[in-house]
Amino acid sequence: MRTRREREPVQGLSRREFLGGAAGIVAVTALPASAAIPARHASHPARRRAATAPLVGATVDLASYGGKNYLDAANTFDGLVGLPMATTLQKVYMSHGEFPPHPPLKMTQLAKTGCEFLVSIEPSRNMVASEQALIAKWLTMMNSSGIPYRVVLYSEANDKAFKTAAEWFAYWSFYAPVVKDAGAVLAYNCGCGFKALPRAEAYFPSNPSPDELWMDFYATSFRGGSRIDTLIGQADAIGIPAGIAEWDWSAGNLIFTPMTLPWWNAYCEYIVSLASAGKLSLGSIFFNAVAKGGRADVIDSASDPRIPGVHRVAQAF
Repeated sequence: MRTRREREPVQGLSRREFLGGAAGIVAVTALPASAAIPARHASHPARRRAATAPLVGATVDLASYGGKNYLDAANTFDGLVGLPMATTLQKVYMSHGEFPPHPPLKMTQLAKTGCEFLVSIEPSRNMVASEQALIAKWLTMMNSSGIPYRVVLYSEANDKAFKTAAEWFAYWSFYAPVVKDAGAVLAYNCGCGFKALPRAEAYFPSNPSPDELWMDFYATSFRGGSRIDTLIGQADAIGIPAGIAEWDWSAGNLIFTPMTLPWWNAYCEYIVSLASAGKLSLGSIFFNAVAKGGRADVIDSASDPRIPGVHRVAQAF
């Protein structure tokens, strides 16, 4: 799966398409089965460890509802779904090399609700000392802000950004210690598209080990054959918790894996089974945002047929 800024545009779906009746959508009749670490980094306590209870959140962008305020957008989503998700936990995407002297606007606007944040940073691929210093300064600022956050080092790095595991491990080992030394929680956040999933498993970093595992896992990926049990097992093997950082209808590959409501329900039940078994102790973050103009992942009304599945997933945590 590609990062949201790189994904193919998707078109909004009618209710007919959700139900699997539109032309070109195949009817579903059967579903498939499913290095050495420097001591200072290995022992440095994170500023904030995993929550005592899983968090159920939703990432909502301004474009979803045509507003100018992130709190208004979050409240709109929560009202449609009937759950306080977007005001509980959201994922934030920092651009390449973006480390401003203040928290992002989304964080400052939503922090008043007690919302927490999973923040993806993408420092320079050149791996220069000046970028390490910039990250350290930014993390000091974030720690002083009092806003609860954890850090993802390059969301979905296993998709297209890093061609080999060696390239990714060098990048991780260069910047991850800076996050660790700042006392921030450091997460590995991989894409779980059916083509990227083998790389997600192969790219699981260990020098230093992450504090948490977050996975971007969409219904289209589930239909394509992706299952995240092995990744969760990798996290469990080193004693770190796991969660889903992005989940919803489509990762942008509707042409090759058209999504229908029966597949959506099976996907939600798979997540429910993992949550009920205690394998997703961090929780989950629904992705409700416009992807390059497409609204396939946006809930526009309280009658959206995805909402019962959202409730089943939320109740499982």
